[in-house]
Amino acid sequence: MHKYIAILFTISAISGFQNQKDPAYNPLFFTMDRAFENIRKDELAFVFTVKTIDTTETKYKVRLLSNKEGEPLLYFADIKTSVCADGMCKLTHIKVYWNLLGNYVGYDIDPKLPLTKWQHNHFNTEDYAKLHQLLLDDNSILKRRKMSDLLDETTAPSSATDSNEIDAISGATKKEIEKSIVKGALYSCYTIWHIIHGEVKEKIKKHLEYINSDQLMSYFLYAPYADYQMYALKRLDQVEFSEHSKQIINIFKTTNGLTQAYILKKIPRDALSEQETTAHFYNEFLQVDINTRTLLIDQLKSANSDAVEILSKYLDHMTRNQLKLYFRYLDSHPELITKTCMSNLKKANKNTEFTYRFLIEDFFK
Repeated sequence: MHKYIAILFTISAISGFQNQKDPAYNPLFFTMDRAFENIRKDELAFVFTVKTIDTTETKYKVRLLSNKEGEPLLYFADIKTSVCADGMCKLTHIKVYWNLLGNYVGYDIDPKLPLTKWQHNHFNTEDYAKLHQLLLDDNSILKRRKMSDLLDETTAPSSATDSNEIDAISGATKKEIEKSIVKGALYSCYTIWHIIHGEVKEKIKKHLEYINSDQLMSYFLYAPYADYQMYALKRLDQVEFSEHSKQIINIFKTTNGLTQAYILKKIPRDALSEQETTAHFYNEFLQVDINTRTLLIDQLKSANSDAVEILSKYLDHMTRNQLKLYFRYLDSHPELITKTCMSNLKKANKNTEFTYRFLIEDFFK
């Protein structure tokens, strides 16, 4: 530790620590466009406690990592933990990164302290990648199971002295989790996953309230990460929603169905009624999921009248209920049926391979 401080002091004395990339933060796996390269500052954020499989309670320091302007980037913790029932096995060392919402985004290891599995065999390249994928899954089956649920009791170790080789019985591991964990490293995977997705996540969310600012919310809204975008969207009022309409359109075109649905439900009526905004949203009809398509049709009442014509191009891509919803709106607003719209209706009606063509025929009657 003293050696590490001395190295930092030397770097700082030569050219200023804040303008130097910190070599301590260089993750093996990372999901956020190499944000770690901008780390120039770190500070203690909070401490959290973990009770491991051997019932030992350990406290870990979580650090807030920021750029040279002091803008927060990530949370980080250096984890050293036992991963066996009797505490007699080697400690596992892993350096973990969370984003500002408490979601896992990457990890690193010390090359001198590789992760191990059964009989102390080292993780290979594929094992490290598989662990990363497991840790990215915050709804993993490990979340809903106790360790005892994951093993076949008939082949469990007969004594505590065997517990540090418990992963040797990976063949007895429930088949439903075999595909998600590293073979021969059940205890390691289980322990690390629960540390990363445990108390620390809630503490990060609470700490975010302490560092929150308008500037940070703007960063979240314009960042290329769905969780950040959704967090910011939920905190926009109606006026702000309209002010950031261009970015919200960009998000709609690139995000997941959950966020798209949220945007359609929250977007102010006067914003969606703008001709350009309507075109951006409704021309995405084929690119969005089935639920978002239904919401687009349902929002015809708020959209610009151009939306009716735009949707008429996609009739043979609609479900039965979507067609009924669309035609119900047309029945109430026949004045919106333009020549182009009528042409598209007739074209879809001639498509003999379209299962719900009969609904178009019924509309014409």
